[in-house]
Amino acid sequence: MPSAAVHVIASDANEDARSTSSTLVNGERNDIDNDNNNNNRTTTTTTTTTTTNEEQQQRRTVSTIRHGFDHAVYEDDVLSFLHFSDKRHDTNAKPDPTVRSVSLDWRLRERIKTVSGLLVICLNIGTDPPDIVKTNPCAKLECWIDPFLLVPQKSLEAIGKHLHTQYENINGRTRFKMSLDPSVEETKKLCCQMRRNAKEERILFHYNGHGVPKPTASGEIWVFNRNYTQYIPVSLYDLQSWLGSPVIYVWDCSSAGNIVNAFNRFAEQRDADPAQQGQGQQSSSSTQQQQQGQTQQQSSSQQQPQGTPPSSAWRDCIQLAACGPNETLPMNPDLPADVFTACLTTPIEMSLRWVVMRNPLLTTNITMDMVSRLPGRAAERRTPLGELNWIFTAVTDTIAWCVLQDQPELFKRLFRQDLMVASMFRNFLLAERIMRSYQCTPMSTPQLPTTHDHPMWQAWDLAVDMCLFQLPQLLAAENGNGPAYQYQSSTFFSEQLTAFEVWLVEGAVNNPKIPEQLPIVLQVLLSQVHRLRALILLSRFLDLGPWAVNAALSVGIFPYVLKLLQSPAAELKPVLVFIWARILAVDRSCQNDLLKDHGYAYFINILMPNNAMLSIPHVSEHRAMSAFILSVFCTNFKLGQQACLRANVITACLAHAKDPDPLLRQFVCLCLGQVWMNNKEAKSAAIAENGHEKLCALLTDSVPEVRAAAMYALGTFLGDSNKTEQIVNIEHNIAISALVAMSDASPIVRREFVVALSHLVHQAGPAKFLMAANQTIEEDQSQRIDERSNNNHLGGGGAGSSASSRRPRSSVTATLSGNEWRSPPSFSSPLITSTSPGQLPSNATSSAAAAASSPATPGMDNHFVSTSYDSVYAVLWKALLSLSVDPNPEVAKAASIVVDHINSMLLNTPSISEYASSIIREVVGSGTGGGQGNGMDRSRSFQAPDDHNRFTSTTSTVNNHSANNIPMSGSAAVAAQQLRRPAKLTRSVSFASTLRTIYNFGNASLSSSSVNDQQQNTRPLSHQSTATPTSSSINNNNHRNAITQQNTPAGSPRKSISNNNNNNNTLPLVSDFYDWSCEYFTEPQMRATEAEEPGSVVYTQRKWRRARNEKIALESHSSKGMAGTNRWDEQMITIHNETEATKLLFHQYEPHLVAADAYNYLVVWDWKTSTPLSVIDNRNPSHSQITDMKFINEDDVALLLTASDDGAIRLWKNYDGADQEDAQLVSSWRALKDMEKSNSRQSGLVCDWHQERGLLFTGGDARVIKVWDAHQEMSIMDIATQSTGCVTSITSDQMRGDIIVAGFGDGLIGVYDRRMKATAAMVQRWDEHKAWITGVHLQRDGNRELVSGGFGGDIKIWDIRESSSLRTIEAHTHADMTSLAVHDHSPVVASAGDDQIIKVWNVNGSRLSTIRPSSGFLGQRNSFTRALTFHPNLMVMGASGDDGSITVSLFFFFFTLNTS
Repeated sequence: MPSAAVHVIASDANEDARSTSSTLVNGERNDIDNDNNNNNRTTTTTTTTTTTNEEQQQRRTVSTIRHGFDHAVYEDDVLSFLHFSDKRHDTNAKPDPTVRSVSLDWRLRERIKTVSGLLVICLNIGTDPPDIVKTNPCAKLECWIDPFLLVPQKSLEAIGKHLHTQYENINGRTRFKMSLDPSVEETKKLCCQMRRNAKEERILFHYNGHGVPKPTASGEIWVFNRNYTQYIPVSLYDLQSWLGSPVIYVWDCSSAGNIVNAFNRFAEQRDADPAQQGQGQQSSSSTQQQQQGQTQQQSSSQQQPQGTPPSSAWRDCIQLAACGPNETLPMNPDLPADVFTACLTTPIEMSLRWVVMRNPLLTTNITMDMVSRLPGRAAERRTPLGELNWIFTAVTDTIAWCVLQDQPELFKRLFRQDLMVASMFRNFLLAERIMRSYQCTPMSTPQLPTTHDHPMWQAWDLAVDMCLFQLPQLLAAENGNGPAYQYQSSTFFSEQLTAFEVWLVEGAVNNPKIPEQLPIVLQVLLSQVHRLRALILLSRFLDLGPWAVNAALSVGIFPYVLKLLQSPAAELKPVLVFIWARILAVDRSCQNDLLKDHGYAYFINILMPNNAMLSIPHVSEHRAMSAFILSVFCTNFKLGQQACLRANVITACLAHAKDPDPLLRQFVCLCLGQVWMNNKEAKSAAIAENGHEKLCALLTDSVPEVRAAAMYALGTFLGDSNKTEQIVNIEHNIAISALVAMSDASPIVRREFVVALSHLVHQAGPAKFLMAANQTIEEDQSQRIDERSNNNHLGGGGAGSSASSRRPRSSVTATLSGNEWRSPPSFSSPLITSTSPGQLPSNATSSAAAAASSPATPGMDNHFVSTSYDSVYAVLWKALLSLSVDPNPEVAKAASIVVDHINSMLLNTPSISEYASSIIREVVGSGTGGGQGNGMDRSRSFQAPDDHNRFTSTTSTVNNHSANNIPMSGSAAVAAQQLRRPAKLTRSVSFASTLRTIYNFGNASLSSSSVNDQQQNTRPLSHQSTATPTSSSINNNNHRNAITQQNTPAGSPRKSISNNNNNNNTLPLVSDFYDWSCEYFTEPQMRATEAEEPGSVVYTQRKWRRARNEKIALESHSSKGMAGTNRWDEQMITIHNETEATKLLFHQYEPHLVAADAYNYLVVWDWKTSTPLSVIDNRNPSHSQITDMKFINEDDVALLLTASDDGAIRLWKNYDGADQEDAQLVSSWRALKDMEKSNSRQSGLVCDWHQERGLLFTGGDARVIKVWDAHQEMSIMDIATQSTGCVTSITSDQMRGDIIVAGFGDGLIGVYDRRMKATAAMVQRWDEHKAWITGVHLQRDGNRELVSGGFGGDIKIWDIRESSSLRTIEAHTHADMTSLAVHDHSPVVASAGDDQIIKVWNVNGSRLSTIRPSSGFLGQRNSFTRALTFHPNLMVMGASGDDGSITVSLFFFFFTLNTS
């Protein structure tokens, strides 16, 4: 055995060395020869020099790279992207319900103002209360006034006026009255008067009880008698009666906690009494209502108790108390006696004094008198006093926000609802901090969490220190005793913005807690100096998601950003647009706010094409945001639509219809749709500017979201009542132009097309479509009679081939040229393609009689050319029939609702129903029970209970056999095969068969139980014994077909079908594409995705996959040279399954082997451990099969692509059942429509995938090879095959994807260059094969060998530059070749014949191995090979047999394979 293997030096042309991985993790080039780094980056392949004779001989056998690819320039800038992994694929374009559900009620539903206040001051200056023992010296200042400097009465009046002034400084709109040393009578009189004047607004009641006894625990405060000889108690219960509710109470006295506790007890009693009374009234009232049989709405209005308390309950009153129940106010002589009131009314002065008192160093040059003379005004933020007040507001707001984040309603009520209440509670936080330092604990109702030790107080202390440091110089300059001094503003706000920015950079991802600086950002918006920076940081915060938007709204950001719309500053426009887009994406309740003060005009100016924003980077993106904002402004808001219409928004949107930015194109379409939805004036304005024609041109846009948005806008344009003839013609033009969506690969576009047609069906009325449907019945009937006569003339069709016998056809439903089960009608007829968008052919609006006399247009699809009826409605009706059998379940379901709506009307139309019933009787009588029609399955499968039991038991038996590697008996396998084909409710394009199916289903004795259409498509085999086969309901919440289960006499249509279908709520369908599109602005745009963040889970997983892929590629490099000379005769594993596999597919890197059976189930195996992973129902219609499979995005998380002979492509994710997740359909479309029978045998649909380019090449039973672009999700080229045979196999070069090679059923092999014209793309033609091309394959690596095999048993090696084959291998001289496989990296070819022999060849013609796959007990019987495939990298081959179970055998040459 040689000690060294032949290596191939990786070059730019080497596909394995050049990574085909995802966007994030690009593979590195391994073993790159230094000599290959030349300017033109030409690719060469060399071999390492060896000394052994065997290696030298091997080197001589290596030929040069074929087809001239060694001289091709490889485009190194082509990156490999993950395809079909966009948001529309992950979400199926369905809006996330959690996005809208996270929206919080941040608005203040009721704004209560404090309109009046009563200041009750009980000092009795000169007489101390009996229960208070004061110290000496003692605190004596009241409202910063010494009461002993003047006579008692004068002092009392001065204190009252000073307190009045302090409160007015907080809120100048509140009217205050003073009550100095009042009596009980005076107190009651003023309280009642206050409530009478305030009505339902809030009253402030301030009580200073420093000159009276402490409040009692039973709930009494003290005042005086008229002669001031006695202290008179006032019950809080009486005080509540006098003042009513709502009230904010301030209790500044010792033992104030007694007042709070007693007040709350009384409030609960008052609230409980009316509630009990109301319950009694409610029960009696409800009894009477039940007896009288009144409606729920009336009863709810009568159930309101008569004795309801005021709108604001007593317990909702607000209280601020200076201390606890058993605490005495501080008596420190350095403090004022009313320290609590000082904190509430003059927080800045109190805070400065407290800081000076606590810091002895400050007292050396700062006195208390200097503190009271701090320059500036509180309202001027540039002055020292104003700046401190601004900072204090920010600090206390931040503290309140932090401690009340889990109580947003309480935060709104206390700090946003009322200016007076907000100021009092902010100041209360300072009072708590100061008074706690003197062993007093202030109390409040509602109770607040502890805030005295919050870290933000340290920032406040620093700001105070910075101000006090400058105070002596400021006062000296002000008094003229020193030089002029410029006040240095505080760095508080800039430092807090920096902290906020640090959090955004470092903590936003890992710390979901809302940063404490958010309220400070709100305050900074008031400053022009920091405004732009604050807005930018705010936008970055809002970019984090809906939770961030809700946090910003709840903190109170909305009024600020609304006010900024009046700012003319150009630098604010981009960031404001971004902020508003984020807000409206989460909360759309801001329409009236934008309408007020013409805030919407801000965004219209940006959207205008001649706006000065052209100099701003990414202007298109900001215009897209403006279009989105205006679309939300118009959504279900008539005033918004009218405002936008007057401002020429339609003109502005249409001007951007061809903008290079797809996001702008998408949202101008959506904006137009919202502007003219149910608005005749807007539609007329759009027609005047040919808006519908411009949108029709976008139906062929390169971006699927743009096409869907254009279709959405056109759908909202349709559906006006009271139409004029001009409007009808325009709608016809739109509908005909929109038929291009039938060929769109994106399901969201086709779904929007169905919604648009539903509008047309709804408004056109039943007559138009009933006529079309009735005419379709006649066409089906005549075609059925013609086909029956043709069958009788041919004597039953003669002996058919094996393929045709495998696919039986029904004379009832075969309306599409005898192949209805293959594909729905084509929409490429001259009726459509010959008309420009917005232009309707003249014959489309002709009457039925005129259409009957007109001959069929040559070349038009037979299904659309009707000799009796040729109108727009007939075309649209057949389009709906086709869409009702769409491969995508969502599209098919939506179209079925519309079709069933028309069906029900048809069956209930007296003039038509009897005729339809006769056809049903005839069809049912001539059919085979109605359950085996050839129509496409429109609904999911139904299974009877007895079938379910047999299925589960048989499946369990199969699993037991599979687990022990014991072949199943033939009878058990046959039983399993039969049970794997459940009965189906089928819908087809044939209208007669559709009616028959509805009729038969209504009479079928099927199980009445059903589940949702979103069935589980993947079920781990290990749980099959207990799994219940799922089925889907034909009912849905939109149309609720009332199909009953009772038996009905044959021939009578089911009248109950249409009971609910005629409901006006059925049509038109409602699209959710707009809501889904709006979610774009809830997703992060300013930061990298998780997959691009190092350390994230996705990033780490991709990094691991990259290392694994490189290891596997290295292993294949080290072994591929030996594979062409060694034997392939060692069998590793045999896997048994229930059915034979018709197709096999290995994953490049994962140990996955996918097997497709004849019943359209995909079984995914771990071939290394012989473990089944999942089973997927491919959702094929009856009588169609899977004909090809490919993997997409193999370097990352792969998708499984399946192609079926009905022309449909389906893409599955989670195909392997990883993490117990079900397989999900990512996308599906009909890749071939014009499928026709070109041979006695059909190939169905075959395809080849190019990962780097994102191209899918499809061919089959059609005269074209279609090239699909995965990014655009549309066909970009239709290459004429120039052959009469069907395409049986297709391959392409994996360098640039320009060369396509196809094999045909007549033995022809064609080479096509897609860079040439589609009609003349064939550049080479070989016809050396004389029979069906079994397979053709172009290697991805190595020598790029092009190998083909024919049904006649010959294998040929080609070079596209040569006119004849380079080598012919007669592989099977006495048998037909049924399967061919070519290894992508090694010069190895495997072929299988119907002689039950597999042969492995070298491309030079040397036979390496001859294998006879065996099965049964001890390998007694050879099996017929159904499928053959190589592993893309490893030297592994798989084959499947026809022995009743699926047998997968793996072979490897003994030297290199490492299966660990």
